[in-house]
Amino acid sequence: MDNITTFPVATYGRDPKIAEAVREKLLPDYEVVHCCLDFAAALKELPAICAGELETSPSSGLGANASTAAAQRKVPKAIFFGGGFNDDEFENITAAVRARAGPGVYFVKVQKRDVLAAGSFGPNPDTIAKIYRKKMATAMAAA
Repeated sequence: MDNITTFPVATYGRDPKIAEAVREKLLPDYEVVHCCLDFAAALKELPAICAGELETSPSSGLGANASTAAAQRKVPKAIFFGGGFNDDEFENITAAVRARAGPGVYFVKVQKRDVLAAGSFGPNPDTIAKIYRKKMATAMAAA
């Protein structure tokens, strides 16, 4: 994989199988370097890794940083929020990341209503990855 052209992202969602399937669908444009599966881990790990604290390893064991030495880990430039989170969790995590990492991190969320509006029923990794790509392109164009 060409590290120059891939965009490192972190993800937060509840289902490890969906997280892994979406990770595969995002390649080669987006590389999931850090994955959180619960709120406590996301609130602790995402602000730290986005602030460049490379010793922060994903407690989920998922993401490229999980199997990479700390000195070679990548800092996510965006956080993709998947299913299973609520608005309070989103607000708490984004506030914590902004407070610790400053500006420059994109926050993109895909919820059940987005997937249904795209014509899928249930968590479809292809659809979820397409929505992330579209929302990320919109966010980057607006920046």
